[in-house]
Amino acid sequence: MTHLDKLYAAYQKAPEIFHVGRYWRAYEQKIIEEVKTADINELRSGKYPLFSTFGFNDLVYHYHPTMPSYVKTARKLVRKLFIDNRASLPYSLRIEDIQEMAYRHCLIQGQLIGARPITSIEASEFGNPQDVFQFQGKKYTMSFLNFYLRYCFAQQFIDLKGDETIVELGSGSGYQTEILKKLYPGLTILCFDLPAQLYLCEQYLSGVFGSDMIESSEKNLELTSLSGIKKGKINFLGNWQMPLLKGFVFDVFWNAASFGEMEPEIVTNYLSYIKDDAAWVYLLQARKGKESTKSTGVAQPIRFEDYQAMLAKSHDLIREEDVYEANRRMSKTGGYFQAVWKHI
Repeated sequence: MTHLDKLYAAYQKAPEIFHVGRYWRAYEQKIIEEVKTADINELRSGKYPLFSTFGFNDLVYHYHPTMPSYVKTARKLVRKLFIDNRASLPYSLRIEDIQEMAYRHCLIQGQLIGARPITSIEASEFGNPQDVFQFQGKKYTMSFLNFYLRYCFAQQFIDLKGDETIVELGSGSGYQTEILKKLYPGLTILCFDLPAQLYLCEQYLSGVFGSDMIESSEKNLELTSLSGIKKGKINFLGNWQMPLLKGFVFDVFWNAASFGEMEPEIVTNYLSYIKDDAAWVYLLQARKGKESTKSTGVAQPIRFEDYQAMLAKSHDLIREEDVYEANRRMSKTGGYFQAVWKHI
């Protein structure tokens, strides 16, 4: 039985409350089948558009594998003639101008709040990302800069020192963990996710940091408590293992663009395992909830007010605001918020 098969088998045995809701049910089997045949070295190349649903989207332009070859050729020609080499975007902008503004936005934001600077880290090229550019001899992607800004917002209040324990549910691509671990190598991070997403996240971060920095989800399937969790490492666990957090005191609970894809009772269940023991909670979610119809999307959207009510008895809201990425406002489905709560 392969690593992924073991994860999926354990997930299947878990209580129903830990299984995907309606939003992800349409993708679940497709993602698992795609992961089984994927080339890990091409995770970020655009070869697997399905993986962009949980974060592997370091693309300048989206790659469409079914596009006729003559259309691909035409697009390459148009890009070379009118985008790569000319200031044809509004206000005479070039792609390079947008990249530089995004980089400088991160540089200034870090300076304003006293965060560790973007200049101290750089993006990995593992997975063959297409959107790579350089400033001051360091490599970056737009996604890398966006995840750095999430750290900047949280750091204003949490004030990480470098020896904390962080729990992230819905780690997705692992980009947030990559940022945090590069800024603070001594952090202990626990990444929880669904089987296929967890497996790919582990493969990616193993490629970025090396296997010595990783405690595998395959090994952690046998855990009955977190008392022996490896300090200073990235520890991978299945989302169904969240009950192990009950009574495990830690510093930060982190969830970005994941809770909104679940039904309220599923979110309530997850929060029940962390509310008593997380000193801080960071959330980034759709302010008015994710898309919902009679047959697709979430069965019941969760709004900002719902998160506030779920956390009201255990945590005080310290700050919430609209989310701005490095180059734009994050505005899908009526806008996104990010917020930090502190344990009462």
